[in-house]
This record gives sequence, structure tokens and C-alpha cells, in this order.
Amino acid sequence: MAGFAALDALTRERLQEDLRRVSAGSGRTCVFVTHSVDEAVFLGSRVIVLTRRPGRVALDLDVDLPRTGVEPDELRGSPEYAALRATIGHAVRAAAA
Repeated sequence: MAGFAALDALTRERLQEDLRRVSAGSGRTCVFVTHSVDEAVFLGSRVIVLTRRPGRVALDLDVDLPRTGVEPDELRGSPEYAALRATIGHAVRAAAA
């Protein structure tokens, strides 16, 4: 599955929320590939950042955010969410260097 980058912002957020809800409810594994740090944090229970060629693992991080019982806007505004975005963003920039 590829990211939702080609969609408008509102549709992208709605699909992210739908995918998060379905994934949490089904208990199945979903591999989602994206270049968006925000999308990775919101959707992932685990985020893997790869380096440039040759592609090696630069970061393998469990995302310990609640999967259910919290509103998406509340989650996106939490300090834990911001900290994960910063950690993953830093790893992406370092891996791209």
C-alpha cells in the first residue's frame, strides 16, 4: 500500500483515520509505505526508516500511542505525538544525508 500524498488534505486525513480504525479493529498487519513523517506516526505501530542506497535500517521504532479511545485531533496534538514526529523526522533527515 502506498501513502495518501496525492489526495487533498481533508480526504487524506479521513482515509488515515479510517485505516487506523480498521487496522486496530482487525488485528491484522498492514504495511504502509510513506514519505510523510506525520502519516507514519499517525498510522504506525512501528516505524522503520531506511537509508539511501543501499537501503539499510536507520531507525526501527515502536510507536506506543493509543490505537483506540482517543480522538484523532487529540492524538495529533499530544506531546507524545510531537516527540515521535521529532525523533522520526531527525532520523529521516540523517538517513537522507
